[in-house]
Amino acid sequence: HALPPVGDAFRTRLRMYPAMVTCCSLDWFSEWPEEALLAVAQQKLSDIEFETPEIRQGVYDVCKVIHSGVSDMSQQYLVEMGRHNHVTP
Repeated sequence: HALPPVGDAFRTRLRMYPAMVTCCSLDWFSEWPEEALLAVAQQKLSDIEFETPEIRQGVYDVCKVIHSGVSDMSQQYLVEMGRHNHVTP
């Protein structure tokens, strides 16, 4: 069961169950490289038919740009609002 590492619910559960920290590992992911974002888009969209290979590549590129943009805006959100927004492909 996944528990997002943000918010009051997470802090409350850590206080109630200290073994969550002492007996488990938390996965923290760093920024995804562009090649990995492209690979995710290619894999997830592989079953969709496009009119041309150029359109297919364009859609892959847009997915990469959207993810990068959301990631960048999440950093700005953290600076301005003091809140985290975690982004995964």
